[in-house]
Amino acid sequence: MTEKDIEQKFKADFRRLFPRLRDATLISDYPLGKKGKVDVALRLKVGAERETLLCEVVSQRFPKQIREKGLQLLEITEQGKKGYPVIIAPYISELGKEICKKMGVGFLDLSGNAYLDFSSFYLEIEGKPNKFKSLGKLSGLFNPKGERVLRFYLLQGKDESLKSYRQITEEVSVSLGQVSKVNKKLDELGFWIEESESVKTLDRRKLLDLWRDNYRFERNRILNFYSIKQIPQIEKQLAELCRTNGIQYAFTLFSGGNRLAPFTRYHVATSYFSGDIEKIKGELELKEVPSGANLQIIIPYDEGVYYKAQEVNSTIVANPIQIYLDLYNVKGRGREQAEFLRERIIRI
Repeated sequence: MTEKDIEQKFKADFRRLFPRLRDATLISDYPLGKKGKVDVALRLKVGAERETLLCEVVSQRFPKQIREKGLQLLEITEQGKKGYPVIIAPYISELGKEICKKMGVGFLDLSGNAYLDFSSFYLEIEGKPNKFKSLGKLSGLFNPKGERVLRFYLLQGKDESLKSYRQITEEVSVSLGQVSKVNKKLDELGFWIEESESVKTLDRRKLLDLWRDNYRFERNRILNFYSIKQIPQIEKQLAELCRTNGIQYAFTLFSGGNRLAPFTRYHVATSYFSGDIEKIKGELELKEVPSGANLQIIIPYDEGVYYKAQEVNSTIVANPIQIYLDLYNVKGRGREQAEFLRERIIRI
Protein backbone atom coordinates (compact mmCIF):
# COMPACT_ATOMS: atom_id res chain seq x y z
CA MET A 1 0.00 0.00 0.00
CA THR A 2 1.19 3.49 -0.79
CA GLU A 3 1.04 6.26 1.80
CA LYS A 4 -1.89 7.79 -0.11
CA ASP A 5 -3.76 4.44 -0.01
CA ILE A 6 -3.18 4.18 3.75
CA GLU A 7 -4.32 7.78 4.30
CA GLN A 8 -7.54 7.28 2.32
CA LYS A 9 -8.33 3.97 4.03
CA PHE A 10 -7.75 5.51 7.45
CA LYS A 11 -10.06 8.45 6.73
CA ALA A 12 -12.77 6.03 5.58
CA ASP A 13 -12.43 3.52 8.43
CA PHE A 14 -11.11 5.22 11.58
CA ARG A 15 -14.54 5.72 13.21
CA ARG A 16 -15.39 2.04 12.73
CA LEU A 17 -11.95 0.87 13.92
CA PHE A 18 -11.88 3.19 16.93
CA PRO A 19 -15.38 3.92 18.31
CA ARG A 20 -13.99 6.40 20.85
CA LEU A 21 -12.95 8.58 17.91
CA ARG A 22 -16.36 8.49 16.22
CA ASP A 23 -17.02 12.15 17.10
CA ALA A 24 -13.62 13.29 15.86
CA THR A 25 -13.65 15.74 12.96
CA LEU A 26 -11.31 15.53 10.00
CA ILE A 27 -9.61 18.84 9.29
CA SER A 28 -9.09 19.14 5.56
CA ASP A 29 -6.20 21.59 5.78
CA TYR A 30 -4.17 22.25 8.92
CA PRO A 31 -1.15 24.41 8.03
CA LEU A 32 1.78 24.55 10.41
CA GLY A 33 3.56 27.58 9.01
CA LYS A 34 7.12 26.92 7.90
CA LYS A 35 6.79 23.32 9.12
CA GLY A 36 4.40 22.60 6.26
CA LYS A 37 1.47 20.32 7.05
CA VAL A 38 0.70 16.79 8.22
CA ASP A 39 -1.01 13.97 6.29
CA VAL A 40 -4.08 13.82 8.55
CA ALA A 41 -5.41 16.19 11.23
CA LEU A 42 -8.24 15.25 13.60
CA ARG A 43 -10.05 17.45 16.11
CA LEU A 44 -11.42 15.70 19.16
CA LYS A 45 -13.46 17.05 22.07
CA VAL A 46 -12.07 15.93 25.43
CA GLY A 47 -14.23 17.25 28.26
CA ALA A 48 -14.57 20.98 27.76
CA GLU A 49 -11.41 21.16 25.65
CA ARG A 50 -10.73 20.52 21.99
CA GLU A 51 -7.59 18.58 21.16
CA THR A 52 -5.88 18.17 17.81
CA LEU A 53 -4.26 14.96 16.61
CA LEU A 54 -1.56 15.63 14.03
CA CYS A 55 -0.91 12.42 12.10
CA GLU A 56 1.73 11.23 9.66
CA VAL A 57 1.40 8.07 7.57
CA VAL A 58 4.10 5.38 7.51
CA SER A 59 4.00 2.80 4.73
CA GLN A 60 7.35 1.20 5.58
CA ARG A 61 6.55 0.01 9.09
CA PHE A 62 10.06 -1.03 10.06
CA PRO A 63 11.23 0.35 13.43
CA LYS A 64 13.77 2.60 11.73
CA GLN A 65 11.07 4.31 9.64
CA ILE A 66 8.74 4.60 12.65
CA ARG A 67 11.50 6.24 14.67
CA GLU A 68 12.35 8.65 11.84
CA LYS A 69 8.69 9.58 11.31
CA GLY A 70 8.24 10.02 15.06
CA LEU A 71 11.16 12.45 15.23
CA GLN A 72 9.74 14.33 12.25
CA LEU A 73 6.35 14.60 13.98
CA LEU A 74 7.89 15.86 17.21
CA GLU A 75 9.67 18.56 15.26
CA ILE A 76 6.56 19.55 13.30
CA THR A 77 4.40 19.71 16.43
CA GLU A 78 7.14 21.37 18.50
CA GLN A 79 7.25 18.43 20.92
CA GLY A 80 3.46 18.20 20.99
CA LYS A 81 2.76 21.87 21.77
CA LYS A 82 0.85 22.40 18.50
CA GLY A 83 -1.03 19.09 18.71
CA TYR A 84 -0.63 15.46 19.75
CA PRO A 85 1.70 13.59 17.35
CA VAL A 86 0.29 10.32 15.95
CA ILE A 87 1.66 7.75 13.50
CA ILE A 88 -0.76 5.97 11.15
CA ALA A 89 0.31 2.64 9.63
CA PRO A 90 -1.23 -0.60 8.34
CA TYR A 91 0.15 -2.35 11.44
CA ILE A 92 2.36 -1.40 14.39
CA SER A 93 4.34 -4.27 15.92
CA GLU A 94 5.25 -4.62 19.59
CA LEU A 95 8.64 -3.13 18.82
CA GLY A 96 7.04 -0.22 16.96
CA LYS A 97 4.68 0.34 19.87
CA GLU A 98 7.61 0.39 22.29
CA ILE A 99 9.36 3.01 20.14
CA CYS A 100 6.25 5.22 19.97
CA LYS A 101 5.72 5.10 23.73
CA LYS A 102 9.33 6.01 24.47
CA MET A 103 9.15 8.97 22.08
CA GLY A 104 5.83 10.24 23.42
CA VAL A 105 4.08 9.63 20.10
CA GLY A 106 0.71 7.92 19.65
CA PHE A 107 -0.31 5.52 16.90
CA LEU A 108 -3.39 4.21 15.13
CA ASP A 109 -3.12 1.26 12.77
CA LEU A 110 -5.49 -0.09 10.14
CA SER A 111 -5.55 -3.47 11.90
CA GLY A 112 -7.33 -1.87 14.88
CA ASN A 113 -4.49 -1.36 17.37
CA ALA A 114 -4.08 2.02 19.04
CA TYR A 115 -2.16 4.02 21.60
CA LEU A 116 -3.15 7.61 22.45
CA ASP A 117 -2.20 9.32 25.71
CA PHE A 118 -2.73 13.07 26.02
CA SER A 119 -4.47 15.49 28.41
CA SER A 120 -7.13 13.39 30.16
CA PHE A 121 -7.65 11.10 27.16
CA TYR A 122 -6.22 7.58 27.08
CA LEU A 123 -6.83 4.86 24.50
CA GLU A 124 -4.90 1.63 24.17
CA ILE A 125 -6.00 -1.29 22.01
CA GLU A 126 -3.62 -4.21 21.49
CA GLY A 127 -3.62 -7.79 20.28
CA LYS A 128 -5.35 -7.18 16.95
CA PRO A 129 -3.67 -9.38 14.30
CA ASN A 130 -1.85 -7.86 11.36
CA LYS A 131 -4.37 -7.72 8.51
CA PHE A 132 -1.67 -6.71 6.07
CA LYS A 133 0.94 -9.31 6.93
CA SER A 134 3.50 -10.05 4.28
CA LEU A 135 6.86 -11.75 4.75
CA GLY A 136 8.00 -10.40 1.41
CA LYS A 137 9.80 -7.56 3.17
CA LEU A 138 11.62 -10.07 5.40
CA SER A 139 12.28 -12.76 2.81
CA GLY A 140 15.92 -11.72 2.55
CA LEU A 141 16.38 -12.61 6.22
CA PHE A 142 14.45 -15.84 6.48
CA ASN A 143 15.63 -17.75 3.46
CA PRO A 144 18.30 -20.45 3.98
CA LYS A 145 21.25 -18.22 3.03
CA GLY A 146 19.98 -15.27 5.05
CA GLU A 147 19.52 -17.50 8.09
CA ARG A 148 23.15 -18.60 7.86
CA VAL A 149 24.15 -14.98 8.47
CA LEU A 150 21.67 -14.69 11.36
CA ARG A 151 23.13 -17.81 13.02
CA PHE A 152 26.57 -16.29 12.72
CA TYR A 153 25.52 -13.08 14.48
CA LEU A 154 23.48 -14.79 17.20
CA LEU A 155 26.21 -17.31 18.02
CA GLN A 156 28.97 -14.74 18.18
CA GLY A 157 30.36 -14.23 21.67
CA LYS A 158 29.71 -10.90 23.41
CA ASP A 159 33.41 -10.10 23.51
CA GLU A 160 34.08 -11.03 19.87
CA SER A 161 34.67 -8.10 17.55
CA LEU A 162 32.52 -7.81 14.43
CA LYS A 163 34.04 -9.60 11.47
CA SER A 164 34.30 -8.22 7.97
CA TYR A 165 31.77 -9.22 5.33
CA ARG A 166 34.42 -11.36 3.65
CA GLN A 167 35.18 -13.24 6.89
CA ILE A 168 31.46 -13.92 7.36
CA THR A 169 31.06 -15.21 3.81
CA GLU A 170 33.95 -17.63 4.31
CA GLU A 171 32.64 -18.89 7.64
CA VAL A 172 29.01 -19.55 6.67
CA SER A 173 29.38 -20.05 2.88
CA VAL A 174 27.25 -17.23 1.53
CA SER A 175 27.95 -14.43 -0.95
CA LEU A 176 29.07 -10.90 -0.09
CA GLY A 177 25.80 -9.69 -1.59
CA GLN A 178 23.81 -11.87 0.81
CA VAL A 179 25.64 -10.52 3.86
CA SER A 180 25.09 -6.96 2.62
CA LYS A 181 21.39 -7.63 2.02
CA VAL A 182 20.91 -9.05 5.53
CA ASN A 183 22.71 -6.13 7.15
CA LYS A 184 20.66 -3.62 5.21
CA LYS A 185 17.46 -5.33 6.36
CA LEU A 186 18.65 -5.41 9.98
CA ASP A 187 19.38 -1.70 9.72
CA GLU A 188 15.88 -1.01 8.34
CA LEU A 189 14.45 -2.95 11.28
CA GLY A 190 16.40 -0.77 13.68
CA PHE A 191 18.40 -3.70 15.06
CA TRP A 192 21.80 -2.06 14.61
CA ILE A 193 22.41 0.24 17.58
CA GLU A 194 24.97 3.03 17.31
CA GLU A 195 27.18 2.96 20.40
CA SER A 196 29.35 5.75 18.97
CA GLU A 197 30.19 7.25 15.58
CA SER A 198 32.33 4.26 14.65
CA VAL A 199 30.83 1.42 16.70
CA LYS A 200 27.52 -0.41 16.13
CA THR A 201 26.11 -3.32 18.10
CA LEU A 202 23.33 -5.69 17.12
CA ASP A 203 20.21 -6.00 19.28
CA ARG A 204 20.38 -9.78 19.38
CA ARG A 205 17.38 -10.16 21.67
CA LYS A 206 15.03 -8.49 19.20
CA LEU A 207 16.60 -10.38 16.31
CA LEU A 208 16.10 -13.74 18.02
CA ASP A 209 12.49 -12.86 18.89
CA LEU A 210 11.77 -11.90 15.28
CA TRP A 211 13.37 -15.05 13.88
CA ARG A 212 11.56 -17.24 16.41
CA ASP A 213 8.21 -15.75 15.39
CA ASN A 214 8.90 -16.28 11.67
CA TYR A 215 10.75 -19.61 11.82
CA ARG A 216 9.11 -22.52 9.97
CA PHE A 217 10.24 -25.91 11.22
CA GLU A 218 8.02 -27.64 8.65
CA ARG A 219 10.44 -26.72 5.85
CA ASN A 220 12.43 -29.75 6.96
CA ARG A 221 11.54 -33.25 5.77
CA ILE A 222 10.53 -35.20 8.88
CA LEU A 223 10.60 -39.02 8.94
CA ASN A 224 8.97 -40.90 11.82
CA PHE A 225 10.28 -44.28 12.97
CA TYR A 226 9.59 -46.80 15.71
CA SER A 227 12.23 -48.88 17.47
CA ILE A 228 11.76 -51.48 20.20
CA LYS A 229 14.80 -50.01 21.98
CA GLN A 230 14.71 -47.36 24.70
CA ILE A 231 15.47 -43.71 23.87
CA PRO A 232 19.02 -43.63 25.32
CA GLN A 233 19.95 -46.75 23.35
CA ILE A 234 18.43 -45.38 20.12
CA GLU A 235 20.41 -42.16 20.48
CA LYS A 236 23.64 -43.96 21.34
CA GLN A 237 23.39 -46.34 18.36
CA LEU A 238 22.46 -43.52 15.96
CA ALA A 239 25.47 -41.48 17.12
CA GLU A 240 27.83 -44.48 16.79
CA LEU A 241 26.52 -45.34 13.32
CA CYS A 242 26.98 -41.76 12.08
CA ARG A 243 30.45 -41.46 13.61
CA THR A 244 31.61 -44.78 12.13
CA ASN A 245 30.30 -43.96 8.65
CA GLY A 246 31.21 -40.27 8.59
CA ILE A 247 27.56 -39.19 8.38
CA GLN A 248 26.63 -35.65 9.39
CA TYR A 249 24.01 -35.49 12.14
CA ALA A 250 23.05 -33.36 15.15
CA PHE A 251 20.51 -33.96 17.89
CA THR A 252 17.82 -31.30 18.27
CA LEU A 253 14.45 -30.73 20.00
CA PHE A 254 14.34 -32.57 23.34
CA SER A 255 17.31 -34.78 22.46
CA GLY A 256 19.42 -31.67 21.94
CA GLY A 257 17.87 -29.42 24.57
CA ASN A 258 18.27 -31.91 27.40
CA ARG A 259 21.93 -32.41 26.59
CA LEU A 260 22.57 -28.68 26.95
CA ALA A 261 20.12 -27.85 29.75
CA PRO A 262 18.27 -30.86 31.24
CA PHE A 263 14.62 -29.92 31.69
CA THR A 264 12.07 -32.69 31.12
CA ARG A 265 11.69 -36.36 30.25
CA TYR A 266 10.94 -37.08 26.61
CA HIS A 267 9.68 -40.04 24.60
CA VAL A 268 10.88 -39.22 21.08
CA ALA A 269 14.52 -38.94 20.04
CA THR A 270 15.13 -36.35 17.31
CA SER A 271 18.14 -35.72 15.09
CA TYR A 272 19.09 -33.86 11.96
CA PHE A 273 20.59 -36.35 9.52
CA SER A 274 22.27 -36.05 6.12
CA GLY A 275 22.98 -39.57 4.96
CA ASP A 276 21.54 -42.85 3.66
CA ILE A 277 18.13 -43.37 5.29
CA GLU A 278 17.93 -47.00 4.18
CA LYS A 279 21.23 -47.70 5.94
CA ILE A 280 20.04 -46.50 9.34
CA LYS A 281 16.65 -48.18 8.88
CA GLY A 282 18.40 -51.49 8.38
CA GLU A 283 21.19 -51.20 10.93
CA LEU A 284 19.02 -49.72 13.70
CA GLU A 285 16.05 -51.99 12.87
CA LEU A 286 13.64 -49.12 12.42
CA LYS A 287 10.09 -49.23 11.15
CA GLU A 288 8.61 -46.15 9.51
CA VAL A 289 5.25 -45.37 11.13
CA PRO A 290 2.45 -42.80 10.65
CA SER A 291 2.03 -42.44 14.43
CA GLY A 292 3.56 -43.66 17.68
CA ALA A 293 7.14 -42.88 16.61
CA ASN A 294 9.98 -42.78 19.13
CA LEU A 295 12.60 -41.55 16.66
CA GLN A 296 12.33 -38.57 14.33
CA ILE A 297 14.91 -38.18 11.60
CA ILE A 298 14.99 -34.68 10.13
CA ILE A 299 16.39 -34.10 6.66
CA PRO A 300 17.35 -30.41 6.96
CA TYR A 301 16.10 -27.76 4.53
CA ASP A 302 19.62 -26.30 4.64
CA GLU A 303 23.02 -27.52 5.84
CA GLY A 304 23.27 -24.31 7.87
CA VAL A 305 21.49 -26.10 10.74
CA TYR A 306 24.81 -27.85 11.46
CA TYR A 307 26.69 -24.58 12.00
CA LYS A 308 28.61 -24.70 15.29
CA ALA A 309 27.16 -28.08 16.26
CA GLN A 310 29.04 -29.32 19.33
CA GLU A 311 30.01 -32.57 20.98
CA VAL A 312 28.26 -33.31 24.27
CA ASN A 313 28.80 -36.65 26.04
CA SER A 314 30.13 -38.31 22.87
CA THR A 315 27.18 -37.16 20.74
CA ILE A 316 26.82 -34.24 18.34
CA VAL A 317 24.23 -31.63 19.30
CA ALA A 318 22.95 -28.72 17.19
CA ASN A 319 23.84 -25.21 18.32
CA PRO A 320 21.65 -23.69 21.08
CA ILE A 321 20.00 -21.14 18.75
CA GLN A 322 18.91 -23.89 16.34
CA ILE A 323 17.57 -26.04 19.16
CA TYR A 324 15.71 -23.05 20.62
CA LEU A 325 14.01 -22.29 17.29
CA ASP A 326 13.06 -25.95 16.80
CA LEU A 327 11.74 -26.40 20.34
CA TYR A 328 9.67 -23.23 20.18
CA ASN A 329 7.70 -24.82 17.33
CA VAL A 330 6.55 -27.57 19.72
CA LYS A 331 3.74 -26.04 21.76
CA GLY A 332 3.46 -26.77 25.46
CA ARG A 333 6.54 -28.45 26.91
CA GLY A 334 8.56 -27.59 23.81
CA ARG A 335 8.13 -23.86 24.32
CA GLU A 336 8.79 -24.21 28.02
CA GLN A 337 12.06 -26.01 27.35
CA ALA A 338 12.94 -23.47 24.64
CA GLU A 339 12.65 -20.60 27.12
CA PHE A 340 14.54 -22.60 29.77
CA LEU A 341 17.36 -23.14 27.26
CA ARG A 342 17.35 -19.44 26.38
CA GLU A 343 17.54 -18.44 30.03
CA ARG A 344 20.25 -20.91 31.05
CA ILE A 345 22.43 -21.25 27.95
CA ILE A 346 21.67 -18.66 25.28
CA ARG A 347 21.19 -15.70 27.62
CA ILE A 348 19.92 -13.29 24.99
